[in-house]
Amino acid sequence: MDNNRGGRQATAEKHGIELMKQQLLPSMSQDIEVAPKLLTESAGESSCSIFRVPQALVGGIAQASWPRIVSIGPYHHGEPRLQMLQEHKRRYLHTMLDQTQPHGIGLEDLINTVALKVEMIRQCYSESTECFSGPDLVKMMVVDGCFIIQFLRQSAGVIGMDPPLNNLYVLNSVARDLLRLENQVPYFVLQDLFETTNVPKATWSLANLASHFFSCFDLGPGYVLERQINIKGVHLLDSFRLSLIPHGQQDNPVKKTLYCKSIRSTSKLHRVGIGFKQGQASTFLEIKFDSERRTVRIPQIAIDDDLNYILTNMVAFEQCHGQKDGHITTYAAFMGCLIHTADDVYNQDVARFFDDVCKDARIDVCETYLASHFSFSEESFKYERAHLCWAQLLNAFHDNPWSALSGLVVVVTLVGIIQTVYAVLQYYHPK
Repeated sequence: MDNNRGGRQATAEKHGIELMKQQLLPSMSQDIEVAPKLLTESAGESSCSIFRVPQALVGGIAQASWPRIVSIGPYHHGEPRLQMLQEHKRRYLHTMLDQTQPHGIGLEDLINTVALKVEMIRQCYSESTECFSGPDLVKMMVVDGCFIIQFLRQSAGVIGMDPPLNNLYVLNSVARDLLRLENQVPYFVLQDLFETTNVPKATWSLANLASHFFSCFDLGPGYVLERQINIKGVHLLDSFRLSLIPHGQQDNPVKKTLYCKSIRSTSKLHRVGIGFKQGQASTFLEIKFDSERRTVRIPQIAIDDDLNYILTNMVAFEQCHGQKDGHITTYAAFMGCLIHTADDVYNQDVARFFDDVCKDARIDVCETYLASHFSFSEESFKYERAHLCWAQLLNAFHDNPWSALSGLVVVVTLVGIIQTVYAVLQYYHPK
């Protein structure tokens, strides 16, 4: 009876599985064939450079990549909260055409310039842009691209500042929005539109204008304008990122064979004799380690609202784009290792900032520009551990000399006992 019941149960299970397969096979096969609606096919390719930012990659503050006052590109296009400047974009386009039409460059030329690269533009976005037709996408790129170019010209003083950018709050808000990851257009769109509208030929190139724009952000006293004039990234945010990378590091990947270890906080490193000094450099990324003096030189950096959102968006870009160098992420992660608490920096807000900006970010320090400065050998690591033990003993003696002395007596006694046992063993069991 039990065998019959078990057989009937097995038959029923097989029948149920067959019914399930008949229901699932057609729908799942159809789902597989349907092209993705949200992600583009190029989402994992190198051509893809403008991303919707996962919340975890920006320290739990995904809003850092969202525009506050002006939308650029397709991700936030048409949002009601960003409509104030939409009309002014068309005004900027009108102003640009007033400058170019006397030289034979009209609106049709701008449309032709962008229309030739519609598919290239779509491949730059991780999220599908198919909700925008070809003409709609071209219109968006022309309007937004010309707005950016005119804004850069105004920032550099090449042309006069038009309303509403005379308002300092609006001006600063627009400047920040142009460096948010979800608010980018491909750099080649800006370059093509700039070359088309650069009549008569001006002494300022697009790279010059972008360079001047980046220098408006206070990232420290050493930031040098001239060092990044010829740098062209995949968009404005990437161009700014590249301008911060020390010379000789962009095309010089570090081998994985270097020895790497977790970096301790400044307070712990101080106890093993490693000092910290303010360094002079053209970018805050140029951190140096002097192995002879055991001193870390870190350039001064202005930690404010600008740095907060700029670093956050650059880290998000490196994580989404799969940047092999990961310079900004490495810097932020390294500073986060050094600064755990207010004891390490005398400011809890600074400690919290570096902890948040790299939350959930992943970086292989062995493959980054800091590896050559902070990859200790196994011998120096052993020395450091011995140095740390000695420093801890000195600290204990300072806090409680009698307790420390008693601990030292115990150690000396143990050493004596071990030596005695070893001598006895040598006597009875000579080699």
